[in-house]
Amino acid sequence: MAETAAASRRPSFERVGRWVGGAALAGSIAFIGERLWRLDWSTLQPHASWGLAGAMIGAPLLFAGADRALASAWTAVVDPEHIQQPRDMSRIYARGVLMKYLPGSVFQYVSRQVEGAKTGIEHKLLAKSVVVEVGLHFVSSMSVAAACLTFERSPVIAFAAAVIVVGAAFAARRPLLTALAFQILAFGGFAVAAALIGAAVLPAGTSLAHFAALFLLAWLAGFVVPVAPGGIGVREAALLALAGTGLPAAGLMAATLALRASSIAGDLGYGLAALRRRRT
Repeated sequence: MAETAAASRRPSFERVGRWVGGAALAGSIAFIGERLWRLDWSTLQPHASWGLAGAMIGAPLLFAGADRALASAWTAVVDPEHIQQPRDMSRIYARGVLMKYLPGSVFQYVSRQVEGAKTGIEHKLLAKSVVVEVGLHFVSSMSVAAACLTFERSPVIAFAAAVIVVGAAFAARRPLLTALAFQILAFGGFAVAAALIGAAVLPAGTSLAHFAALFLLAWLAGFVVPVAPGGIGVREAALLALAGTGLPAAGLMAATLALRASSIAGDLGYGLAALRRRRT
């Protein structure tokens, strides 16, 4: 009877989650729309520069590299004995990266569950890897955000601490710590991409490390909200809200839109390249 009651409650929790996620997504879109409505679009034109063009090349490459690091982190957990071919694992993760843009933001995990099972990986291990990956997302993103804020005051200390932590995690040769190291590298790539875009469009003197930390927090907000595909809408609204009035509206909006375009380009680049390598 207890199992029946638990089963009957589960759909209710899922329904509440969908409603909450839908409300958050709708609120985020409304917030962004209000900001766009108030924005003087002519103020965006000065931000179109060769510097931004260069950043729009470098940032997608950083996002693609971060995807590769996240794939390695997932592989370290789901295949610690290195039984599977690395290209097969990369292909499975790449397909999930592309699937996350479907409405619901859960198909990346469904895809990995299905594709991983086809290669002989146990469903239980695949499910466990999702829990571990999500937990490490929180730890890694917050750790890198804290490192960015430390970098703003003491860059040498922040960089040295990051190198020591990542190096020690790799040296331990434990699957969980290896996954943590790869995830820290991935979120470090996200932070550098945000700083690169920020350097191209934000005013001189802006703390790029602080902006990178805000982007990581916004990324986390988009990640935890269900329904939003790839965090679209929620991440942008969170970044605009976190930055507040501390940055010019036009520059902040340009950076926000450029980061979204760069992340999509990076995901597509990594996903399609990994799948193409499999075919050839």
